Amino acid sequence: MRHIGRGFTASRKRFIVPVLGIGLAHFVVGLALYYSLQAGMSFGGPFLEGHAFGWIYMFSGWDSSYYRAIAMNWYPAKLDPVWAYSPLYPATVRLLNFLGLNIRLGAFSVAAVCGFASIMVFQAIAEHYMVRTQALLATVLYFLFPPVFVFSFVSYSDPMFILFALLTWHFHLKRSDLKASATAGLCALSRPEGFLLVIPLLYDYVSQRQFKRISYAFVPLSAVAGWELYGYAQTGVWLPSLVAGKYWNTPEAQAVRLALQQLVMGNLSSVGVLLPYRWLIVAIVAILGIALFLAWRDWKIDEALSIYLLASMMILGSMPSAVYRSFPRILSIIFPVGLPMHTRKLNVLVALTLIFLMLDYVAWLAFLTDGFY
Repeated sequence: MRHIGRGFTASRKRFIVPVLGIGLAHFVVGLALYYSLQAGMSFGGPFLEGHAFGWIYMFSGWDSSYYRAIAMNWYPAKLDPVWAYSPLYPATVRLLNFLGLNIRLGAFSVAAVCGFASIMVFQAIAEHYMVRTQALLATVLYFLFPPVFVFSFVSYSDPMFILFALLTWHFHLKRSDLKASATAGLCALSRPEGFLLVIPLLYDYVSQRQFKRISYAFVPLSAVAGWELYGYAQTGVWLPSLVAGKYWNTPEAQAVRLALQQLVMGNLSSVGVLLPYRWLIVAIVAILGIALFLAWRDWKIDEALSIYLLASMMILGSMPSAVYRSFPRILSIIFPVGLPMHTRKLNVLVALTLIFLMLDYVAWLAFLTDGFY
C-alpha cells in the first residue's frame, strides 16, 4: 500500500485529485445552495434581478453584471463606474461572444477554466516548498477556504487574477523571468492589485543580488500604466480606474471609515455608528488575525511571500476606494495564505474540511444575496 501511495504521488495523476475534490465540493455545496435559493433563503439582499432562476445565476452575483456590460459594450468614452474594472477578463469574454458563445455562459466558462487551472498551478508551487502529500493537502484546504472557494469560480475577474498570479510565481521559481514578467503583466490587467506582485519579485531580486533582473518587475507596472493611458485617451481623466472608485465611496462608507479613525484615536462616541456593522467588523478582525497568523507561517516558507501578504493587506485595506463590506474577500486573491494550510493530524484535517464546507455554503449564499461581493 505504501508503495502504491508513493507511486501515485510520483505520477502526474496527483494533480487530478484536488481538481476532482474541489469540483465535487462545488457541486455538493452548489446543489444545497440551489435548493436553498428556490426555497427563498437569503440574507435579505437582491437575487436574480428579475431573471428566471437557473444554475448559472449562482455564479453571477453583484459585480458580474458590470463585467458582462463591458464584454457587450466595452468601456464608454466618459468616466463611468465600469472604468474601475480591469479589461482582460471582460475582453476575453467579449472575444468568446464574437465567436458565438453566450455572454453569461462565456463569463462562467472563463472563470471556471481559470479556477480549475489555478488548482494545479498552486499545487505545483506548493510542491516546491514541501513534500507532495503536504502540498496536496495545502491545495485542497486553500481552495476550500471560503473566500477562495467562492471567488475562484464566480463570474468575476478574480479566477483569472489568481491564475496569473500563481503562474507568475511558478515561473519565477523556475527562473523563467520573461514568462514571469509577462504573466505578472496579464495579472495586472486582470485586476489592478496585480501590480503588487512587484513586491515579492523585487525582494527576491535584491536579496539575491540579481540586480539585472529588476527590470522585469517593471512589466506589470507598464501594463497598468498602458491601460491608464488608454483610459485617459478615452475619457480625458487621469487614472480613470482609480477615480472611478469614487462611485463606491458612498456616504455610508465614509461614515464608517471616519468612525473607525475616531475609534483608533480613542473617541468612543463613534461606536454607535459601527454597531450596525458589528458582525462585519468581527469578520474583518478575524480575517486580519488569520492573515497575520498565516503570514508568520509563510515567513518560514518564503520571506518574499510573507512580505507580499502583509504589504498587500496593508495597501489594499488603506486605499480610499476600499469597500469595507468586501474586505474579507481580499484573502481570496493573495495566494500565499494557502501555503501554510496543511496538517499532519487527521482529526484537524477532517475538522477544518467540515468547517470550511459549512462556511463555503454561508459565504456563497452571502455573495448572492447580501455581501462579500
